[in-house]
Amino acid sequence: MTHAYHAMYKDPKVTPDDRTHNGGGKDINIIVVGGPGVGKTAITVRYLTRRFIGDYDSGGEAMYTHTAVVDGKAVTLHILDTTWQEDSLDGRTDEILWADGMMLVYSITDSDSLDRLRTIADRVLSVRANDKLVLALVANKCDLLHRKHVSDTSAAQFCAEYNCIFFETSASDSFVDVESAFSSVSRHIKAVYKKREKLSKFLQNPAVTAKLQIRNSLRNFAEKKLRRRTSTM
Repeated sequence: MTHAYHAMYKDPKVTPDDRTHNGGGKDINIIVVGGPGVGKTAITVRYLTRRFIGDYDSGGEAMYTHTAVVDGKAVTLHILDTTWQEDSLDGRTDEILWADGMMLVYSITDSDSLDRLRTIADRVLSVRANDKLVLALVANKCDLLHRKHVSDTSAAQFCAEYNCIFFETSASDSFVDVESAFSSVSRHIKAVYKKREKLSKFLQNPAVTAKLQIRNSLRNFAEKKLRRRTSTM
């Protein structure tokens, strides 16, 4: 399978207008975020190139455009690989609005790396409270079980609290697990696209529109009667 990608470095900027939420779901925007040293860039590059490279600038940020095949169909992934500091989250609103999905990466060897993701997840959900966003928690460095400091219970609690799907990866040992995580996130995003498309078509049905108008009229009428009764009491 041929994969092509293009990287843009040095403080990539994204805005809500950059989003490509087309009906076919051919373009998918994913943010890969985590603290320094968790291996988020190693995961991303492993997915793009199948190669493991161990040393990166932990404060770097890059945007990649990647062509892949998901469920037999070509999709274009826009992947923002970034490290967010807790004191700069207010300035990340545009990126949060841009994203269709986020992969929250921590290292199983660093318990603080999972704790730091809570602040990010809280900010993301506050911005996207009424807009479906696919969240994935990614446990990296799973080859280092002898140095594991994050329990499975802690990861499960995080996923339950923030409604995340969960993946275990080792950027150094397994391309298959890394590829599976990105592909699964892409599938979940495509499923969201399809639900939006079905809902849009349903609401555009003239019969449905007429029923909704009648229902709203009856609701407004009932509310007016209730207000009148309340004012005369």
